[in-house]
Amino acid sequence: MENQETFLPIEKKKLQPNNFLNKQKTRKGQKIFLVCMLAIPIVNWLVFWLYVNLSSILLAFQIDIAGEMQWSLQNFETFWQHLTDKGNQLNISLKNTMLYFLSSALITMPLSLLVSYFLSKKILGYKFFRIVFYLPCIITPIILTSVYSQVLHPDGPLGILFSKINPNYPMNGPLRIHGSIVPTLTIIVYTVLTGIGGDMLIFSGAMSRIPTEVFESAKLDGCGPFREVVTIVVPLILSTISTKVVLLISGIFSASGPIMLLVTGEYQTSTIAFWIYNIVQEEGDYNLVATAGLCFTLVLIPLIILVRAVMDKISDVEY
Repeated sequence: MENQETFLPIEKKKLQPNNFLNKQKTRKGQKIFLVCMLAIPIVNWLVFWLYVNLSSILLAFQIDIAGEMQWSLQNFETFWQHLTDKGNQLNISLKNTMLYFLSSALITMPLSLLVSYFLSKKILGYKFFRIVFYLPCIITPIILTSVYSQVLHPDGPLGILFSKINPNYPMNGPLRIHGSIVPTLTIIVYTVLTGIGGDMLIFSGAMSRIPTEVFESAKLDGCGPFREVVTIVVPLILSTISTKVVLLISGIFSASGPIMLLVTGEYQTSTIAFWIYNIVQEEGDYNLVATAGLCFTLVLIPLIILVRAVMDKISDVEY
């Protein structure tokens, strides 16, 4: 026994250097693996974002004079004039873009949350409704916009119905009214109807993680559907909701609808994305577009950081 007790510590001391070397090799291998994996997105960012956008940033501070690029702040003055002029295309585009963003945040997302909740309760025909709500995500937008236009046409089903209710129904349908916000609102209705399916999948996946015992306990306490959504479902999937909110904020200036397919950007339905496309396609003014992109980015970055910080503080829920 004495020999064994003296032998074991000696054997452990002999193995300690080898274990230390093995740990060093493992850590070195992990570092090499992490560097290799991180190198891919870093190189992608340097090439496809920094290199591309660096030239765009420089264009914002340059103007073309007699075929030569010269440094100037005139682009920012021109951008501000376009933005503040009520009759300008950029001013109209900004207002329409904000309407699309607000409809997504205040209408589409809450509706998707409610639809996901009731489908998670396995109401009568929930499988059928799940397919119906997700169909717009599968069918090509060309087909959907064509059907939507024909349905709203004065000779279409809804057009005939609305014509009987309101004799002043537009002759060319609500999508083709000059000098009115009605075409934009009509397209927003389309985006709401077709946008529920995508958010529904996200929220349904989050709700499926909530333990059934939570709902059973709430039912025993006499908790109704509305209170269940507000006090149980929303707090428990708040991390998913916060991610969705951050994504919405990050795309606030690119929010748009299928205006090219429905009205080809006419009837004051332009958005910022369409305005950028139109300026480049029709006028070729890359400097003004680069200035607009830089200004919108400078506004968006602190907003995203602020929203992310707020959502991270209120969405720390574990279950």
